[in-house]
Amino acid sequence: MFLDEAKINIKAGEGGNGMVAFFKLKGGRKKIPTGGSGGKGGSVIIRAYKNLSTLYSFKKKIHFKAESGKSGGPNNRKGEDAKDLIIRVPVGTVVKSSKGEIIADLKEAGDEVVVAEGGIGGRGNAAFVSSGRRFPAFAESGEKTEDFWIELELRLVADVSLVGFPNAGKSTIISRISAARPKIADYPFTTLTPNLGVVTVDDEDFIVADVPGLVEGAHSGKGLGDKFLRHITRSTILVVVLDGQRIIDESEDIIKTFDILREEIRLYNMDLYKKDYIIVINKIDLIHDKDKLNKIKKELERRSGKSVVPVSAVTGEGLDEMVRCMHEKLSEYRKEASSIEETDSGEPEKVKIYRLSDKEREWEKFEVEKMNDEYIVKNKKLERLVAMTDLENEEALDYLMGRLNKMGVADRLKKMGVEEGSTVIIGGFAFVLKE
Repeated sequence: MFLDEAKINIKAGEGGNGMVAFFKLKGGRKKIPTGGSGGKGGSVIIRAYKNLSTLYSFKKKIHFKAESGKSGGPNNRKGEDAKDLIIRVPVGTVVKSSKGEIIADLKEAGDEVVVAEGGIGGRGNAAFVSSGRRFPAFAESGEKTEDFWIELELRLVADVSLVGFPNAGKSTIISRISAARPKIADYPFTTLTPNLGVVTVDDEDFIVADVPGLVEGAHSGKGLGDKFLRHITRSTILVVVLDGQRIIDESEDIIKTFDILREEIRLYNMDLYKKDYIIVINKIDLIHDKDKLNKIKKELERRSGKSVVPVSAVTGEGLDEMVRCMHEKLSEYRKEASSIEETDSGEPEKVKIYRLSDKEREWEKFEVEKMNDEYIVKNKKLERLVAMTDLENEEALDYLMGRLNKMGVADRLKKMGVEEGSTVIIGGFAFVLKE
């Protein structure tokens, strides 16, 4: 079954805990800290695969959680890092935040995005040995991670997209020019999901998509039009398919249909509207008045400045010319795109690996919020430092305060107007600001 939208919940693996351990020498008088650090939690990665064509698998499973890192061991043994969790999606998947912001557009096979970084492992007590701290009896906890929701949206990757009103014969056309076998019947909205077909011309292949029929108001969602329209945004060229049967009754009706289709595309997306296209008048086997057909053909050519090809998907008349027109336009586009690539400096990156661009800025952000008589510090680095500290261990607390002083937190708070004697809260840690 075809599914082009999904909402999933993800959670990166938490870091493994550091260990407190000592190696005692003979006699038991001297001991050496040997607690190992914890391993890193697994990250959650979304990767595009060519052999997938739908998001249907996410109808059954929506929660994805990576494994946590292993805890450290004695004798400086580091905990094992957890494996990353790979979520497989079709090529053409757009990854969005829960607010609808685009995180990544996975257009090519192998493109991937790290949507959740695994938690770092806590350091064992062996990592805290210094000249002033010879026998540390504390370790860090592994970094905790939180689950969150993201949205997946599939946009088909096709070279050519057939667009038109319901019952214009798009499904029949794609079944005749490719090996695609869509559902075909003589009533509107037979096609409820996009169909893909591969067309071969002179040993060259290109992909053609049959998009479900549009109606007036499609750009605003009428008849699920906005969901259907997004599938043609990646196409190189469009084929506007008109129902020739309309010519038999009203000569102006088919012109009006063309104008409505072009306007719906313009209102939906201007970049899509500017794409090259050809016009196809289908069902000409039903039209006996060829003069009327030629008159409509010339009027459409005058209005659009594009090629107009009369065809009959039933008899096959004109289909070869239609395929030739599609192939010629694609060849021109590919030749132009190839020349642009050759002039670019360096090798083009075939596989894109995305990361959340705002993450680093988020970690550097330092905000203070006053609540009653307390000041709450919001900073990812400091919050992680506190979360990984054993706040019930006095030695660990001393180390934390030393780190905060070295990082100049107190001075920064004073510059921001926080007065001495005020209560400051970072994560789950509260302290009084002093000189």
